[in-house]
Amino acid sequence: MSATTTTLAERYVHAVTRQLPEEQRADVADELRASIADRVESLLEERPDLDPHAAEREAVAELGEPTTLAGAYTGRRLQLIGPEVYPAWERTVRAILLVAVPVSTLAFAAVQVALDEPFGEVVGGAVWVALSLVVHIVFWTTLVFVLVERGGATDSVRESLDVDWSPDDLPDAPQRRGSLGDLVATLTFQALLAGLLVWQQVRPPLSLDGVDVPVLDPDLWRSWFPVILVLLVVEAGFEVVKYRTGGWTTRLAVANVALGALFALPFVHLGLTEQLLNPDAVLAIQQDWPGFSSDTTHGVVALVAVAIWLWDSVDGFVRVRRAQGAPTL
Repeated sequence: MSATTTTLAERYVHAVTRQLPEEQRADVADELRASIADRVESLLEERPDLDPHAAEREAVAELGEPTTLAGAYTGRRLQLIGPEVYPAWERTVRAILLVAVPVSTLAFAAVQVALDEPFGEVVGGAVWVALSLVVHIVFWTTLVFVLVERGGATDSVRESLDVDWSPDDLPDAPQRRGSLGDLVATLTFQALLAGLLVWQQVRPPLSLDGVDVPVLDPDLWRSWFPVILVLLVVEAGFEVVKYRTGGWTTRLAVANVALGALFALPFVHLGLTEQLLNPDAVLAIQQDWPGFSSDTTHGVVALVAVAIWLWDSVDGFVRVRRAQGAPTL
């Protein structure tokens, strides 16, 4: 065997054995050398025209990546998180993300709006906070589960992290019918929202110089308010369809995202353009509360509308997974 070929074999043997405990290295090295030599001889017999250097390279390549082979000898895990703890890790990360990120981001944005920061800076800061939270949550949660899996955690720690599965963790069977309680609650809320929109116009709750004034700009009844009322009717129809369908499906979740965006759009637009509040109502409020800022209120309305849409959209897909029997939070 030539020097080049021997060097290739020895390089491979070294790459494998340096990752093994000292007491294993000699035996494994002899085994690998013999295996490579036998395979080279076999290849040359099968293909007489094959160059010995090529045969040596092919034999080494067939053994695979040195770290993988070394892991097979030692039984060392070559993944960050194995299948035993992955489901619990996924549940934990998803639960924390769905609660911590929206709440913290919305709180940060609300504080920035209250401080009269420019809207662009509020949005940019909120996005940065959300991304930072995602990175930190995923990193630190993953680190905890790596230590649990590799460090031999106690039974109490494993139980607290819900690592060990049991039949009690099985999800409920999918229901054939949507929830009547959810339908009634949602329709009631939508009816109240429509009623409040009309009530504040016909029975203005504020007074300026002895004249009753509505909270919201009356001019919007010639533009956005009829659209909002129509969207409320469409949303009510969607809830009825969802109930009759038997609950959430992927198509209904997608439709929910679209309808939510349409419903949030007027409030976001009116908030960003500061058209939602009645100027006379702002003056009436400032008589009793001089520090009241219509700019801040409009900004909060826009942010809340976006936050509700995002939350409702995510909740729709979570309910789809639950309805289909998939693991949920």
